[in-house]
Amino acid sequence: MTELTTTTADGLHITVRMPDNHEWVRESLEKACAAEARRQLEATPAPDPAYSVPRTAELLGLHPETLRDYMRLPAYHPRRLHYVTGESSRGDRVLLSQINDWQQRNRTDAGPVTAPAPRVRGRRAGRPS
Repeated sequence: MTELTTTTADGLHITVRMPDNHEWVRESLEKACAAEARRQLEATPAPDPAYSVPRTAELLGLHPETLRDYMRLPAYHPRRLHYVTGESSRGDRVLLSQINDWQQRNRTDAGPVTAPAPRVRGRRAGRPS
């Protein structure tokens, strides 16, 4: 048996007992679970992906050295592109939120960058498996 309990706006508690194999009970539980999952996912902060300098340059339509020039500007400069430092310059990453912030501050002609689908790394031709 499944018990469905609710409380009305007036404070009245209602409990209904139904057999587990009843189709309405199963559908109601599925809908309630889906709604709760959506609510929890909406409340969870979205991830802020980080991109390498060459990938960021590709997303913005810039040459990687031009992008690095923007990264080297003083911290107070409006055209500076903020980034997360790595162990070396190859490890430097730019967050998607920083890319969008930089585009807004500099009023670029390009549309806002959205998180692209992850790249699938395939095997190279001629390479033994």
